[in-house]
Amino acid sequence: MSSTGSTVEEKAKMRAASAGAKAPEVDRRRRRRAKISAQVHVKAVNSPEPFEEVCMSVDVSRDGLLFTASRPGYWKGQQLDVVFPYSTAAAALNTAQRADIVRVAEQAGGKFQVAVHFQAAKSDATGAQRPASHVGAANGAVPVTTKEQSVVLAVEPDTRTAETMRNMLTQDGYTVVIVPTAQEALEVLRTTVPVVFIAEVEATDMSGHDLCLIIKRNERLQRVPVILLTRSAQPADYSASHQLGAVVCMAKPFQPERLQHVVRLVAPPPAMKSVYGASRVSASNIERAL
Repeated sequence: MSSTGSTVEEKAKMRAASAGAKAPEVDRRRRRRAKISAQVHVKAVNSPEPFEEVCMSVDVSRDGLLFTASRPGYWKGQQLDVVFPYSTAAAALNTAQRADIVRVAEQAGGKFQVAVHFQAAKSDATGAQRPASHVGAANGAVPVTTKEQSVVLAVEPDTRTAETMRNMLTQDGYTVVIVPTAQEALEVLRTTVPVVFIAEVEATDMSGHDLCLIIKRNERLQRVPVILLTRSAQPADYSASHQLGAVVCMAKPFQPERLQHVVRLVAPPPAMKSVYGASRVSASNIERAL
């Protein structure tokens, strides 16, 4: 075989070996992504042609996201201000995060797939401390810190239902944090690992199913029991909830005592461990316990 042929063959082997080495890392990143449908708002930073657009997110991970853009003008290394999830409601719900574009791929129909990495995630990786999140006192919530405590976090926009939940669970010794939107819940989750998370399937700014998926795809939060509530009470809601990893899906309006019992089963209350024990009941036994 000629030296030229040998060189070509060696290069081919090196490319194949390189591709094989990268494959596990690519697969690992894909497994950590959650496919959800939620709006993402992007704005160019310090660009000669600044632009803004609202896209639908494709994949989300704990340190970045992949979205489909409808216009050109993106390039690797470009900085964006990204709001995710993006709401068309009050501006206070939308907090921009600085992100770097790590990949751009042209799609059919003149669209572009853009992958970004949040700069804040780099700070987390180097051990930088985030400030503790504080939930508005108007919601009756308490400041949440990273200290160990039995925090029950719930997304509940109805003030009367929120008050019922708070009074009921506080009696058991839980620290109860109730926020009206998914966006605020995500902010709390940045610094807090609750013992239970409660959300409504039909939440307005992000569905309970999407929130559950984000939690279960996050290494730090994936062991948190998720309880979903549904107003429609359709079989599909219950099936999807269990497939996404929720321990139980309950019809709404719910009986307060029933919700209290489920919370006690999945996260033994500090004030009643002598009755409920110190360990959680497995999700597979929840339905039989109700």
